[in-house]
Amino acid sequence: MSSDSAAFDEYYDQYKVTVYGNLFVGIVYGVYIVLYVTSVHILLRKPDFTSSRPRMSMFGITTFMFVLGIIALVIETALLFQEIQAVFRFLFDLPTPGNLWSEHHINVALAVKATATRLMAVQYILSDIVCAWRAVVLWNRDKRVIAILLLFILGTTAAAGCELGLSLVPVFNSDLPYYSPAAAGLRGTVNFGPLIMVGPTLGTNLLSTGLIAWKAWLHRITIRKYLSEGSGSARVERVFALLIESGFIYCCLWILYLISAFNLIPSPGFPVMNHVLLFVSGLYPTLIIILVAMQKSPVEYYSTHSTGMQFARGPAIRSPNAGDRSGYVYTIRRE
Repeated sequence: MSSDSAAFDEYYDQYKVTVYGNLFVGIVYGVYIVLYVTSVHILLRKPDFTSSRPRMSMFGITTFMFVLGIIALVIETALLFQEIQAVFRFLFDLPTPGNLWSEHHINVALAVKATATRLMAVQYILSDIVCAWRAVVLWNRDKRVIAILLLFILGTTAAAGCELGLSLVPVFNSDLPYYSPAAAGLRGTVNFGPLIMVGPTLGTNLLSTGLIAWKAWLHRITIRKYLSEGSGSARVERVFALLIESGFIYCCLWILYLISAFNLIPSPGFPVMNHVLLFVSGLYPTLIIILVAMQKSPVEYYSTHSTGMQFARGPAIRSPNAGDRSGYVYTIRRE
């Protein structure tokens, strides 16, 4: 009887984790829906939407990530119903622990989890690409910046493949136990599988945010030195601050995810973070795309072909306190 009680406690804990995860996912996805609808509305109102490849790309990436989020939400809901059924089978049918979940149910759960992991991997990779893109545009597509960020994105892709492989192993080898990040967190063990994604993804976002912060600092120095400060420059600085702050918050969420994986946050911290971070990874680049599409972002100033503003390497400037150095000046172009 004690073994039955232990089995029930384990499945009930899994059920609670899924409920908590879906609750937070529902809140985050509600915000995600608002941001997605806003981004689509802004993009479709642009007169040159159909002739602008960057805006078409923004729309395609945003929509694709939103659809992935819907599919992942359906999968999470299916898992919730499956766990509810397992609890009710135990309460009313009183099965033995050995047949609490049939082999069919276990295989379905494994297949669902593998699909969810694959979706997570694509979502994280797309999120990193959007975050790296804003830094690349702000740095005028500097080859060194592209090379470094591309290296991190390739690392994220490789890590996603490793994580997917870990999740698929039990599907093809029935001798191995059911792999569950939520269960690992509840048992108090360190879940190393998803941690593979943390390094390259966190590195990509930290580097992108750092590059944007550096460009914001150069922007502020140049404005003060060569141009008068007006409402336009103040607006660009405010959006620079938004990009930096949002990037910092996103990096903090990944650090919190890393801490929760080592069970330094009370249960069910890691399982809930594992549910929510997938949708946050889609919400974050959508917010960036909104800022860019509203033409209030410095990214727009650097990438637009109608009225643009970009940093150009100016002639050497002689400073009384330093040797020769290259200065940044603004070039305004209208095409």
